[in-house]
Amino acid sequence: MQSLEIMQEKLMQSVMVNKHPLLNSRPVLFSEEMLRQYDWSPTARMYLKAYKLVEQGLEILWKSNFTDARGISLIAYGYLTVDSILQAFPSVQNKLLPSILKLCEENLLKNPCFFEGLLLSFALLCYDSAGKNSKENTKLDRRRLMCIENLIHFIQRAEPSSIPSEDPFKFDRNYSSWLHVLYYHMAAIYTIAGAHEEAAEACENSLKCCPSYCDAKRFLGYNFMKLYFAKIKECHGDILVQLPNSTVEFPCNKQRPCDSRMSKYASWTAEKVRGTAVKMLKEYLEEMPCCFKYYPNAYYFLAYIMLYAENNMTEFKKYYELGQDAEEKRLPFFGPYNHQIKDLMTPIFQLSSSVQQHVRCGNKACTGKVKGNDLKSCGRCRNQKYCSK
Repeated sequence: MQSLEIMQEKLMQSVMVNKHPLLNSRPVLFSEEMLRQYDWSPTARMYLKAYKLVEQGLEILWKSNFTDARGISLIAYGYLTVDSILQAFPSVQNKLLPSILKLCEENLLKNPCFFEGLLLSFALLCYDSAGKNSKENTKLDRRRLMCIENLIHFIQRAEPSSIPSEDPFKFDRNYSSWLHVLYYHMAAIYTIAGAHEEAAEACENSLKCCPSYCDAKRFLGYNFMKLYFAKIKECHGDILVQLPNSTVEFPCNKQRPCDSRMSKYASWTAEKVRGTAVKMLKEYLEEMPCCFKYYPNAYYFLAYIMLYAENNMTEFKKYYELGQDAEEKRLPFFGPYNHQIKDLMTPIFQLSSSVQQHVRCGNKACTGKVKGNDLKSCGRCRNQKYCSK
């Protein structure tokens, strides 16, 4: 009972704070020395690559007195690699911002296809500007979405015959190598707005542009999970437990950007949506390094599905525990793990762990009372156990 009260208090605090999901309240000042401590980690190497790109870009800008646009391109590549890397360079957002934006504008006037300038203008103007959920920030999200959609359109028009990228972090070959990241950012804005159908479609477009961009699978699995519970709610009315919603709604008329057309997922059954969510999350866990920042999320999403969609306590506990293990493997500089879905499930996990489960035969038709040592492992799977009856 105490755990349930603690959970309720945490959720109430979250609602009261009402922070915008893009607000970074605990920025990490990455440094080369800090990142090099984790050379064994693919995640740390990715962050180090992004750091060096931004650092080199700033060095070029300084040496050229903010006239060499190559510096803008390198900073843009760093942002595409890890969007949060700019927080390691506070001067970019403070005293250097006017000079950088001026150089972007000058080069865009000379060459409208200088998309590095468009991207960096978008990134810097939106950087750390999100505060509390409000109508103003909802409008800002709409403008963000419009900027990304326009940039995608410009790139596709400039490079109509582009092929999918093989390397998800090689951004200097052509502009089409940016598309998977831009679609991913689009999905994030749709998710914040609660438009999960559009978010899922953006994630699928991200994977079409770069099938090896694994993080889009985690995001796709999450949005399919949200769609599944929405479908269940439509069919059966309110359900007892709903997914916590940290997103900001569009204005009070609740019109979504794509309401004028039928969603491609409208004809999907709830079971198909749920199955696809599970598939995407499991593929993500197989393909991504366990040191990645959001790796535990996928385990907790699976635990949530097993608990509330499949009512499978065994699988729920398994994935919850795997999520706990994954938290220990995240890189330390990411800070303590925190997610609403975990908070929601923690009291249930604690209660279920404190209750001793009765030993039962794997044959659901079997009603006999048996002891644990009377059960024999299945000769095929070796996982399920049966009595001799």
